[in-house]
Amino acid sequence: MAIAALVSLILIQFSGMLGPLGLVLIPISIWFEWFDTFFHEFGHALVVLASTSEILEFNLYWDGGGSVSYMLNSAAFPIGWVGYAMPPLVGAFLYWEANDRGLETQGTLLAVAIVLTLALLLLPKADPATTLSIGAILVLSLLMLALICATVLKRYIPVDWVQRIVAATMITGGLRSVSYLFGFGEYSDAAGLAVLTGVPEAVWVASWLAWTALCVGVVFWLEVRDRRKRWFKAQTL
Repeated sequence: MAIAALVSLILIQFSGMLGPLGLVLIPISIWFEWFDTFFHEFGHALVVLASTSEILEFNLYWDGGGSVSYMLNSAAFPIGWVGYAMPPLVGAFLYWEANDRGLETQGTLLAVAIVLTLALLLLPKADPATTLSIGAILVLSLLMLALICATVLKRYIPVDWVQRIVAATMITGGLRSVSYLFGFGEYSDAAGLAVLTGVPEAVWVASWLAWTALCVGVVFWLEVRDRRKRWFKAQTL
């Protein structure tokens, strides 16, 4: 996991460099940002759909941001909290699933592409052209990655690392997004929850950091457990 996280941090952080390397990595960095933003906003949308509230708009923006507007007819706390909790959860699941569990990498990428497609087509949008254009870029890139992973490439490199790096980037991207909230002073999910509950913003930021640590810790424990099982199995053969 540490290696995948390091690679994902390099891809994101080095995109701000000047020169050819920065220019190459900028599209990769913004792609990951859109991916992280989609699941952040999709988390809000899922809770809204599961409640008696109603989604009015689901939007993605070229600058990497996004938004969900809704008519509130239920408890606001779960809707507000789940946004920053969703990307680490999805990232942890993708990383866990990459270790020979369930679908192969190409199947997983295809499943994620289907989720993206259905969500972006079915949810109402204020600016359909922008949201669907960004969605098309995400879906087509996932399909291309899935196709590459299903072809000759898998003979030369462990393609499950494609999924691991995407997963690790969602986790680290979620941490970076939450860390921005420490600036306070601007409207955010933490500020909204603070107004709603009277609990300080810092507490909500800490809760998302703790949730991310829990997701990483559970996946790390499962990975260690599986390695031990494989080691003991090899010793008994």
